[in-house]
Amino acid sequence: MVVVANQVGAKYLSKLTPVDQDITKEQSEECHLLHSAWNDLTKVWTLPVIHALSLKQPARFNELKRRIQNISATSLAERLNELDQRKVIERKVYPETPPRVEYALTKKGVELSVILGTLAEWVMKWDKPSNNTTRANDEKVRAAVRSK
Repeated sequence: MVVVANQVGAKYLSKLTPVDQDITKEQSEECHLLHSAWNDLTKVWTLPVIHALSLKQPARFNELKRRIQNISATSLAERLNELDQRKVIERKVYPETPPRVEYALTKKGVELSVILGTLAEWVMKWDKPSNNTTRANDEKVRAAVRSK
């Protein structure tokens, strides 16, 4: 990913840098870091994997696969590997026959899970249909059907 001078950095996003100020090399690097992290974390299945681990840990591969509806084994393995590389989770291999592998959130992962919990609260506040909204939508549908 290439970050060009007219892209915004973290300080711009937090309103600490005036809009018309040239972006420094440091701000450009911050921007690259943020975009890279956001792109990695918003890949398909990444957030559900973190959520599934936050429910109960440590967890084994098949247990996680059961918790995350419709995820393929390949996608789960890829996301676990990426999260392990980012130090969001840790992979612990027990020298048994057959080998037992468990996954758990690191301190970094637990902190991210808390942030995602706040995001979940925001989603439930703003996107969860209320009973009034559902009734209003039902009435609109009935009215549209009657008018045909």
